[in-house]
Amino acid sequence: MGAALVGVDVARINTFTFGLGAACAGMAGALITPYLYTAPHVGHVFLLYGFVVVVLGGLGSFTGALAGGLLIGVGEALGAALLPGSLKELVVYGIFILALLFRPTGLFGVRQRG
Repeated sequence: MGAALVGVDVARINTFTFGLGAACAGMAGALITPYLYTAPHVGHVFLLYGFVVVVLGGLGSFTGALAGGLLIGVGEALGAALLPGSLKELVVYGIFILALLFRPTGLFGVRQRG
């Protein structure tokens, strides 16, 4: 609403950002296709990891998302090295649950008042 008050065409910006996001998702799908088979249910692991990274880092914080991604990546690598099979995901979700218990706003999130 504030952007519209200063003359920004909000509908145009929304359309542009939606298109940019769709283009990024399409490119990611095209790049991952040689490594995974193509089916409607393939991306659920990437979707869950993306959600964990964004919430862990703090919503709206680019630095937090970067730090959350690095933390989750290292946690998954350590879990794969130390635990058998697909139990590496336990480490990822364990980090996520601990972070939510002790820092509910994320690593770099700021508590909102109001």
